[in-house]
Amino acid sequence: ATLERIVITKLEFNTFFASLILKTKEGARCEVDARPSDSIAVAIRAEAPIFVSGEVLNQVAPTYGL
Repeated sequence: ATLERIVITKLEFNTFFASLILKTKEGARCEVDARPSDSIAVAIRAEAPIFVSGEVLNQVAPTYGL
């Protein structure tokens, strides 16, 4: 499988959650839960895009003045 992208999916009790979106040789997509720090490290190495859900952005925006 190849890494298509990662998504920071949610924020609960000051803990972020992420998913790896993989694509198999057959073209099927698979989603795997992973720690955000590991997901970001893998995405950088694989040169895959990093996304953040709108829900997470809405939660953190006031904290960072966004």
